Formats: sequence, structure tokens, C-alpha cells
Amino acid sequence: MPTTPKKHLPFSAWPPEDRALWARAFAPDLFDDDRTSHLAAATVVGLRRSYARHLGFLANHDPARLQLAPETRIDPDSIKAFVAHLRRSCRDTSVASLLHTLRLALVYIFPQHDWSWLKTIAKHIKAGAIPRGDTARGVTSAELYAVGVALMTMAEEELASSGKLTLEIALLYRDGLIIALLALVPLRRRTLTALTTNQHLVKTGDLWLLDIPEADTKTRRALEFPLPEALSLRISLYLSRFRDVVPGASDHDGLWPSLRSRPMDGGSINATVRRRTKEALGFPVNLHRFRLAAGNFWSIADPVNVRGVKDLLGQTSFGTTEKHYIGAQSRLAGRQLARALQASRH
Repeated sequence: MPTTPKKHLPFSAWPPEDRALWARAFAPDLFDDDRTSHLAAATVVGLRRSYARHLGFLANHDPARLQLAPETRIDPDSIKAFVAHLRRSCRDTSVASLLHTLRLALVYIFPQHDWSWLKTIAKHIKAGAIPRGDTARGVTSAELYAVGVALMTMAEEELASSGKLTLEIALLYRDGLIIALLALVPLRRRTLTALTTNQHLVKTGDLWLLDIPEADTKTRRALEFPLPEALSLRISLYLSRFRDVVPGASDHDGLWPSLRSRPMDGGSINATVRRRTKEALGFPVNLHRFRLAAGNFWSIADPVNVRGVKDLLGQTSFGTTEKHYIGAQSRLAGRQLARALQASRH
């Protein structure tokens, strides 16, 4: 039986010169100015996958071009053929995204070359793409926060009426807390998944603080978010009454226990949040949408200070040019969104 051609050429099968160039660009060097040291591991993986996808295309459809020098084999004609190939199985939004990451990889590998023409092509493809219907695009943090609070309130009411704390009630409260916390502090999936009860949650008086070290953030910058009284009370109740009802929760310190005696992973958290939001709103909201929802809400409730969204989301820039420090600003951003959410409920 013939083997199916690989879309991504494995690193071991890359031309030797490409492997050497990649190692030179992304391997840390203590004695050189490392331009890629700020990149998160996941970002480097994404860049390598885009480069491997292009090499895989050449290996399967234009192997002669692989014999050319790496910096000369990519030109407008080869990219035109690559785009035509991608469009057979990908939407234009995905094609534009892949070209974008491919261009970034080339910028790091061949910094002396001008790759702006590839950026222009990616922009044109993205501009002409027909967007997929997305009901969740306009959802705001206030709406999502209300969903989370409603789930927790429902769990409390069911417990009060039945007098018995069941697993179903505990999971209802857990899921509501995840949604409410994300609405207030829209963390990236990896950071949300990594939260623990004894490292990231810090009690200060009656309030809880999210203390996230740089190792658990994409931008490698520590973040700190004081949580308002209402949510702090819910967290205390969750930790004291609901969390340990989940089987195996006492065997680990993950903030979000699963039914498999270990912390929930990113995929299961995303699936749970999508299911709960679809039940409440009529459409699913994935984890990344919470970050967009914060921008939606802030632009409506406080448009003058909308640039604070950058600090709330733990980003290093607003747009593509402006750079600020995040540490102290993330605390202010969290308080501002919390005040706005509270005001919207009165």
C-alpha cells in the first residue's frame, strides 16, 4: 500500500543546510546576541511547523527546488504554487496565517533578506477571505461573567434544596468558577491549565490574588491580578466545599480537578467551557474568545482607557508597535475591568 505523503517534512528529513540554519537561528548562544530568546517554546514550534509545511510541499510537488539554496528557493512564483496547493484543503484565513508564520520564520533564519513581499501577499489573502459565521465574536466579558455566576448560584441553590453535595453540583460550581474567573482575568489556555491551589492563589486578608510566575506565561513576564471580593468569596467556598468532592482532587494541587484523578488539561477545559456557554447563550465560546470578549466589553464600557486591555491580557504590545511594562499595569488593568463589570450589574 503506498504511503501518504507527509504535509510537514520531519526535521530529520530537512536538507542539512536548512537544519544548520534553523539551529543557528533558534539555538541559544550565550556568546551572541540571541534575537529569538524572547520567543515562547510554543511560538518556536509554530514557526518550525510552518517552515516544515513548506518543505513538505516542495518535497511532494517540486523536489527539484529543494536542491536550491534555502534563501533563494522561496520566491513569488513558488509561493503562488504553495498557496494554490493550500487552498485545496484550507480556508484563506488559514492560508494567510500560515504565510504569516512562514514569513516570521524566514525573518529569523535570513535576517539580511527582505521578506516584506510575503507579508503583502498574506495581507491580501486575509483581506479577501470570507469570514466564517461566528456568533461568539461580539460576546462581552459582562455576559460571560454572568454565565459563570449563574452556574455557581445554581449549584448553591441545588445544594440548599437537596441538602446533599453531589458530584454533579460540584462540577457545576467548578465550571461556573472557571467561566467567571476567565471573564474577569482572560488567561491564555496554558496559564489557566497550569493554575494550582498552593502556588498561584495567594490569600491577602479576605481577598484572593492570582500570582502567575513568568514560567507560566507566554510572554515570560510575571503577572499579578487581585480578585474582587465577590469572586474571592466564591473561590473560598469552592476550595472549602466543592473542589474535593471531585474524585482524586485531594491527590494533586491543580485548581481544576478532572474526573481522572488529575488536573483538567487545556482540551477538556475548553470543551467544558464551550458546552456550558452554549447551554447558557445558545452558542459556544472557546477559551480564546474570552480574551476578545474583554476587548469588546472594555471598548464599550470605557473606550478612553481601552489600551488597558493590552496589560490585562498580558501582551507586550498594543497593535504591533507600542511597548510597555506589564507587571504593575496588569494589577491596575484587573481592577479596572472588575470595577466595570461590577458597575454593569447595577
